[in-house]
Amino acid sequence: MEPKSDLKPRLSVILPAMRGYETVFAALDAWEAQTCRNQLEIVVLCPALPAPGVVWPHHVVMATGELHLHQARAAAVERVAGDYVVFAEDHCLPDPCWAQTVLARMAEGWDAVGPHLRPGNRTTPWAEASFLLGYGQWMALAGGGSSPVVPGHDVVMRTSWLRDIGPDLERDLLVAAFLSRRLRREGLRLYLEDRAAMRHFDVPDGKMARRIFYSVGQGYGAVRAQAFPWIVRATYWLVTPAIAARHLFRALRQYARGGARAGLAPRCLPATAVLAVAWACGESVGALRGMAGVAPRVAISEIKPVSRREAALLTND
Repeated sequence: MEPKSDLKPRLSVILPAMRGYETVFAALDAWEAQTCRNQLEIVVLCPALPAPGVVWPHHVVMATGELHLHQARAAAVERVAGDYVVFAEDHCLPDPCWAQTVLARMAEGWDAVGPHLRPGNRTTPWAEASFLLGYGQWMALAGGGSSPVVPGHDVVMRTSWLRDIGPDLERDLLVAAFLSRRLRREGLRLYLEDRAAMRHFDVPDGKMARRIFYSVGQGYGAVRAQAFPWIVRATYWLVTPAIAARHLFRALRQYARGGARAGLAPRCLPATAVLAVAWACGESVGALRGMAGVAPRVAISEIKPVSRREAALLTND
């Protein structure tokens, strides 16, 4: 590992710790283990500052107070020092060469670089189904290259571009997939780097998994329908079956493409169907509630830190 330095960082890692700094030690371990650690700025978002002596050296802790997660991320973009930003997740652990590989791609002139993802835990059908439905499009890639779409999180982007978005950044970060769509809509050059690998951990409990995808759906519905007339938003539920089918068929295509190579068992497919329905139901509710109404709920889908014990036991490599 390269020694740390006081030079201006190239990449700012914005990591949420909305349940407290100590809950993201496994994620911090992975970021500290990066082969180019001296080029990283690690910014941890906490509701309140940790007790004195708890924060590791070279970490920046930003007290978010009452801000929702998407608001805290947008605020952090204005304060980071790196040329690039990655919106990290508390349950996604990068391999040691992740940052070095991605930064090399960014140096080639790409506007955003996304990772290869693999399931961190294959302990239950619900965990496998959650990964398949949420990240199946980016698993078990045959190879990297130019891509029309990258994941919503764990993607390296230019800090200057994010700042240029202005007030709309906060809205796009409510559901980060819409930030990814903005990248594509603006014609930026996107790259998927299969050598930049990460382990994505999902909750093994079925009830919690259904709640998470219901929350995901609320965010999607609120953003999709924000410009719709009230009557359209009120009748959004009529297309719920079509939305569920669309999510399920997308997941089935991804399973056929690479599910076995990613280690996912066929047992996850019925659970995937249930989660697709939960997602679709959430969309109809989110369309009616609007962005302000769903903001407190959407973070449920993102705040699920993995512990050091889980990270050590559930390697699945």
